[in-house]
Amino acid sequence: MKKSFKIIILSLGVLLISSCTTAPLTGRPQLKFVSDEQVAAEFTQSYNKYISDLAARNLLANNTQDGIRLREIGGKISTAVENYMHQNGMSKKVRYLNWEYNLVKSEQVNAFALPGGKIAFNTAILPVLKTDAGIAFVMGHEIGHVIGGHHAEGKSRQTAAGVVMLGKGIADVLTGGATSVINNDLVEVGLTLGLLKFNRTQEYEADKYGMIFMAMAGYNPSEAIKAQERIMQLETGKSIELLSTHPDSANRLEAMKKFLPEAMKYYKK
Repeated sequence: MKKSFKIIILSLGVLLISSCTTAPLTGRPQLKFVSDEQVAAEFTQSYNKYISDLAARNLLANNTQDGIRLREIGGKISTAVENYMHQNGMSKKVRYLNWEYNLVKSEQVNAFALPGGKIAFNTAILPVLKTDAGIAFVMGHEIGHVIGGHHAEGKSRQTAAGVVMLGKGIADVLTGGATSVINNDLVEVGLTLGLLKFNRTQEYEADKYGMIFMAMAGYNPSEAIKAQERIMQLETGKSIELLSTHPDSANRLEAMKKFLPEAMKYYKK
């Protein structure tokens, strides 16, 4: 029994170690069971259906002045992303990107980018961001999640959590229930908090990406801080960072200010 248990634990350890990579820019260790390309294929299919459904309901604003504006900014940001990756020997990470920008008629203040280079902004976020630079930062931030491999990383963490729970279940059987004193609910809560903390780390990373990409695209990265301040004004109450997937806004803003000198190195007027 003990030998079998050790083999299982060793196998899980080898699986985790062999799946470790590092994040571009920050060099942070990442756990990835799936590739960015694999995740891109899955998300692109979902994105295409999402956009198709919106078009059928006349909920796209791509042919408006704002829609054209979004695509123009997107073109500059995507070029900056590709240049950055080429300059840093990471060209393979952008080979599978097929850029697409859509402006969605929605009162929800939101924007996102998906693996594969698929981007969507809601009309409600534009008045909040106000400037082209503000839009460029949020777009760079969202693309930063893609370039940083955060989607593949998130899917891998879900897999890892399942593996840990499976390993505990097997251990319960092999040890005759010796590990059953460890409550499954407590294990799941612990895993959840660990994943939340990781997500906050990703948000800080994406902010750095966003500031660099906007700077390379010709937008002053100091405008990112102003855009973030405007977004903060929408908050109705102070969030508890420990149990939030996003960093506390004040902490996030402070981190952006500290990173500004580095981002300015990429800015050419």
